[in-house]
Amino acid sequence: MIDNQKIKQKAQIERFKKKFYREHDIKLYVLTPVTSKSTLTLAIYKELTLHTIVEDHPKYKDYDFMTRTRERDFIMYIQVMSFLAFNDGYSKTAIGKAISRGHATIINSCKTVSNGIETKDKTFCKILEKLQKKIDGYVGIITKDIKRKDDTKSSSDPIWDQARRFINQH
Repeated sequence: MIDNQKIKQKAQIERFKKKFYREHDIKLYVLTPVTSKSTLTLAIYKELTLHTIVEDHPKYKDYDFMTRTRERDFIMYIQVMSFLAFNDGYSKTAIGKAISRGHATIINSCKTVSNGIETKDKTFCKILEKLQKKIDGYVGIITKDIKRKDDTKSSSDPIWDQARRFINQH
C-alpha cells in the first residue's frame, strides 16, 4: 500500500472505533500485522531491471525507463518488473508513475506476463527467473538450516485477556 492508502485506511478504522464506542460503549483495539521490511522500493526494482537488461542485451545500456521504444527485448523486462512490483503490493498507478507510463500500460503488462507464465513462454519465464534472482540477491534469503531458539516467554496480552473475559461473561 502506498502512504495515501494507509492514511485513508487508518482514518476509516478510527471512525469505526469511535462509532462502535458510541453505540456499544466498548473500546475496540485493532491490531494490524507488522509489514515486511524486505519490500523493495520501485526505484530499486527499476535499478535491478536495468542491470538485468544491460547484462542480457548490452545494446540497451543507454536506455532508461523514459525511453519510448517498441523493441520487444527491452519491453519484456519492463513488463516483468511491473508484474513483480504489482505482486509485491504496489498499485498499478504507482508503478506507472515510477516508470513514466500510464496505469493501463501496467494492466496490459501484468496480463501479458500472466499469459506468458500460463503458456510457459520460455522468454518470459527466463526473464522472470533472472529478475527474481536479482531481487532475492538484493534482499537476501534466510537459509532453512539456521538454528533457532524457541521463544519461551508467555504470549498473553492483557488487552486480549480482558476481551476474552468480557466475551465469556456475555
